[in-house]
Amino acid sequence: MILWRLCRRPHADLSGEGGRLYPGRWHSAGRPIIYTAAEPALAVLEVRANLDLPFALLPDDYVLVQLETPPGLSLEEIPALPPHPGTIGDEWLTARRTALLRVPSIVVPQASNILINPLHPDAAQARITEITSFSFDARLWS
Repeated sequence: MILWRLCRRPHADLSGEGGRLYPGRWHSAGRPIIYTAAEPALAVLEVRANLDLPFALLPDDYVLVQLETPPGLSLEEIPALPPHPGTIGDEWLTARRTALLRVPSIVVPQASNILINPLHPDAAQARITEITSFSFDARLWS
């Protein structure tokens, strides 16, 4: 499976360190996790939805990271947004049932985000295949 992640260049890795430091919709701080998207456009929209900087102040070191996971890598799916996604995500991370968790996007509910549990033994099979410099289109701030 091909997955996408938009982040600043220093964070273009698969450590899950950002998730360990900061909470997200699907996890509490203190837990390594990697948020990715099934399509590159969704990765961009997810980051834009959480950026509260004016366009002129955006850092210029964003990159689009392409990842690949082998066929058959363990995957669990949450088809609809639950009332408490953080509780569900924390439980999934702790149980280590699967390396991947497909969840609905809040920005585009018909699209999927894929969470990676870097502590699951199979997660080591995910590989970064390409890192490309990325510049946001100013129209996303209009």
